Amino acid sequence: MEKIFVDTSGWVALFVKNDVNHKKAVSIFQKLKDTKALIYTSDYVIDETITTILVRGDHRQSVVAGNALFNSEIIKCIYVAPEYLEPAWKLYQKYKDKKFSFTDVTSFVISKNLNIRKVFAFDKNFHQAGFELLK
Repeated sequence: MEKIFVDTSGWVALFVKNDVNHKKAVSIFQKLKDTKALIYTSDYVIDETITTILVRGDHRQSVVAGNALFNSEIIKCIYVAPEYLEPAWKLYQKYKDKKFSFTDVTSFVISKNLNIRKVFAFDKNFHQAGFELLK
């Protein structure tokens, strides 16, 4: 089975109906479910997702998204523990020419560690870091 990492922009587009990428996100996520892809995300990404949805929408929407992510049986949440945190901090410091968030860099480290090459995201950061974006 194929491993996929889902970033904040993928989750936000999926949960926020007026997001410009919502329809595409629904289609991509349905394909992931249909093919029984192994879906990964991180606690940092979930945090960022809930906060972004709160800022762009409202508290109710952020709670719906949080409940869906925390209670999903098909999403594996990876926690940013020391084995990811330390290498992510070192990598973050090296990216002087990029505007990668620290959450993005932790996601890069997790994905590389788990041998994940494909990412469900709508920003270009993962592509710039050498990952393939789902279309």
